[in-house]
Amino acid sequence: MFRIPTRIQFGRGVALTLAEPLRQVGAKKVLVVTDLGVMKAGLVAPLEEKLREAKIPYEIYDQVMPDPGVAEVQRAYERAKEVGADSFVAVGGGSSIDTAKMAAVLLANGGTVLDYVGIDKVPKMAAPVVAIPTTAGTGAEITINSVIADPDQHKKLVIISPNATALFALEDPELTTGLPPFLTAITGMDTLVHAIESFTSKNAYRMTEVLALEAIRDAAWALPRAVKDGTDIDAREAMMRAVVAASLAFSNTRLGNVHAMALPLGGWCHVAHGTAVAALLPHVMDFNRSAAPDRYATVGETMGAKKDATAAVEHIFRLNETIGIPAHLGPVGMEEALIPNMATDAMLSGNILVNPRTTAQPDIEALYKAAL
Repeated sequence: MFRIPTRIQFGRGVALTLAEPLRQVGAKKVLVVTDLGVMKAGLVAPLEEKLREAKIPYEIYDQVMPDPGVAEVQRAYERAKEVGADSFVAVGGGSSIDTAKMAAVLLANGGTVLDYVGIDKVPKMAAPVVAIPTTAGTGAEITINSVIADPDQHKKLVIISPNATALFALEDPELTTGLPPFLTAITGMDTLVHAIESFTSKNAYRMTEVLALEAIRDAAWALPRAVKDGTDIDAREAMMRAVVAASLAFSNTRLGNVHAMALPLGGWCHVAHGTAVAALLPHVMDFNRSAAPDRYATVGETMGAKKDATAAVEHIFRLNETIGIPAHLGPVGMEEALIPNMATDAMLSGNILVNPRTTAQPDIEALYKAAL
């Protein structure tokens, strides 16, 4: 089964057409969900102008936090109810988009985020969301996954449902040109990890493999260029293309050990998701390559290295270094004492089951230690 509920528009300037999808769904009042950084960068003002031109009433909610929690989603939902919004425009990275997606779920279904954790638990289609990403990263605008923090349990909760997704994604590389180098690096590595984990997943099949390889090819050459020069629009466009292809692939295959391990790192140690997946990737590839040597050799070749699994691992270590990703997670907040707790949580992830090499808890603990 290949499912993609979101309608995707791609291209330079496409964000400015946001009134059209809102007209299609008959939006009467829109809540624009974003964060203060995106507001200050001036990315919302031109979109507001288009809403005014189209005479679509809107309110702005700019209180999105990084790694939004259950309470933050509740706040956005209450704001939507208070202003009488029937639809959402999300402008920002994965945090803004996931906040809007889950607030839209609550608007249509009631309850709290905790009612919908897991797979296919959302009964009714969420209120319409038009997602406009400002990072080439998480793919939150396309995927049927949302990740919400639960600080009380030190967990990142995952909601997976075609009813909890953005209805429209406007993929505009021009909105990513101002993203600072380090954020470009960690969000871009998230895309590359999505593509590599999808390609090597036990659930991969020809259609997802083709998409994942396209994403790997685009990201491998474009990411160092986008980090070096944020205004390189060709590199930015290639990264946005990589996000779309990788998201379509992994939405239909799931991921692997990297993502299983990254969520507990965020929950227990508050390590940023992009930093976590980037630093874990080469260690997990090294662990997995004996189980799927041909696949990792193909990954190496697609990235422009030798057609060899070991060369693929070395290429990722070098890429991380080139774009400024820390080689070790200790200095960015990972604590060795928490490894057993994190490994226990990681083993609960469905991603472990589709990882190319069979994995037990001691393996996960050893991989965390390698990345420490």
